[in-house]
Amino acid sequence: MVASISNESQSCKFRILKAPYAVAACLVCLMAAGVVFAQTRAFAPRFRDKASFDRFVEEGRESPFGVDYVFVHSPGARDRKLVDGVCEKVAIRWVNLARLDWNIIEKRPPKNGIHTYDWSDLDRAVQTWQRNGIHIMVSARFFSPWATAPKDDFEFVYLKGPTKWLALKGADYLQRPEHRKDFRDYVRNLVERYDGDGRNDMPGLLFPVLHYQVGNEYYNELFWAGTADEYGQLLREFAGAARAACPEVKIILSGIGFKNVDGFYDVKMAPRTAAYVKYYLPKIPVDMRGFVERSYQFSKATVGMHDAYDILDARWPNYGIVTNSKQLLKQAGCPDKEVWSAEIYSGFPLMEPLVLPNWTLQAWPTPSKSKEYLKTLKNPRHPEFDEINAWYRGLQAAQVVKICMAALDAGSQKLMMGWAVDAQHAFAVSTLSHHGLYTATFKHLWPAAHTYNLTIRKLDGLKQIRRLRIAADIYVYECLLQNGRQVLVAFHDDHIGQNHDQPTGEIAAVIPVQGTQAQITSIITEIGRAVPKVRKVSVASGMLRTKLTEYPVFIEATGSQE
Repeated sequence: MVASISNESQSCKFRILKAPYAVAACLVCLMAAGVVFAQTRAFAPRFRDKASFDRFVEEGRESPFGVDYVFVHSPGARDRKLVDGVCEKVAIRWVNLARLDWNIIEKRPPKNGIHTYDWSDLDRAVQTWQRNGIHIMVSARFFSPWATAPKDDFEFVYLKGPTKWLALKGADYLQRPEHRKDFRDYVRNLVERYDGDGRNDMPGLLFPVLHYQVGNEYYNELFWAGTADEYGQLLREFAGAARAACPEVKIILSGIGFKNVDGFYDVKMAPRTAAYVKYYLPKIPVDMRGFVERSYQFSKATVGMHDAYDILDARWPNYGIVTNSKQLLKQAGCPDKEVWSAEIYSGFPLMEPLVLPNWTLQAWPTPSKSKEYLKTLKNPRHPEFDEINAWYRGLQAAQVVKICMAALDAGSQKLMMGWAVDAQHAFAVSTLSHHGLYTATFKHLWPAAHTYNLTIRKLDGLKQIRRLRIAADIYVYECLLQNGRQVLVAFHDDHIGQNHDQPTGEIAAVIPVQGTQAQITSIITEIGRAVPKVRKVSVASGMLRTKLTEYPVFIEATGSQE
């Protein structure tokens, strides 16, 4: 049965009756309405009423701030207590429900033309996040043991031996010809169930889910076993079926990869960063260079399929990557498509053993002890764990703000910050061990989560952002909000990857501020702290003189303008 709050609230209709019966009827209806409200209050307790919930949903639609790597088939994605707590303490407005697997939704082929879908994981995940007013994008995967066509390894460039065999078995690919209609039926039913049009909707759906990503990083042979043209066939079949179910649906490209390393804050890198990248480029393994080139060529080809998608996922938040993504769209004849950064690593970069441009080799100098830190962060029993982890979590918090500033300045429309959760143990892959906002190991939010919350709340209603060019290594972003307020985000970056036992950079800065006084709010870098430190300072002749460090601050004028 499909039901909605608005339909149920209209059920108390009665004709004018004689006085005694009218009073009794009113009492019965009021009691029934109370029962209905208690049963259908689908939103989280922090919302006072449905009006406040609806307002939150409406305002959040245009917000750029989200979270990524919430795997739809994992229990955590549907853990109401966990999700309610995170959404209350981190003011995100979007979530990427990742890796929706067709082979889990439809385990067996249709029998006599009748499909059997198990929507339970996705239903519960949608309900859990929607009760918090969070908008949803879904990242879908399409391997099916009964529907996927036989795959070969012609497109595999770098994987070899057992690793290639395992990747080939799990990689997505086109369907067998006899099952392509089944694929289209699946997509149509998926979109129809969550589009909010009142026809075959999920019971309890609160508002539409309209954003679907067709695959994940399909330029990578780990995830897609075919060519770019074959992906184009899958993409167009998905788009056709999805748009037939709901014309308002938005299709997101699977992501793109660039072979060159471009700047984090600008298109070009700062000199120290450029020297760092130049040093590491020759260390790219020879057998991986073909993979890097193939990834780029695959990406360029799929961007050109502009009739079949609406949004380009640049993956990373770097200014250079977002800007070059927009340039690819322009070259493809579709410059007005939105660019999202839907797969962000919030962690401060640490150099991995494998050097890959725009994967492990970022436009960001890493500490010389990176490999030691990677091992330590996976071992809470290490004698230096507490010291290294505390240092690292402060840098991660700073990185979250810098990511937001660089991406928003470049024009990215959505920032899906990841990972949602990390776990520090010996078997965790590196990003999973230290890139999370919430720790599954210690059961609390990291400083990065509290700083992300601070950033979102300070920039709520962001209308415009621009970087103020003040001096080398000084980064100041002027953020104008819908309510007319101005917030400055400022920090220093000396483009050196310091180790934990080395001092971070500091610089004197003169920043234009409108007013006679200013409030400076520091980000949250300490584990166990959720409230930021705030101080008031004087502004002389419209100029604030202060010291900036690697840890960003928010600056807001509080006195009258001169």
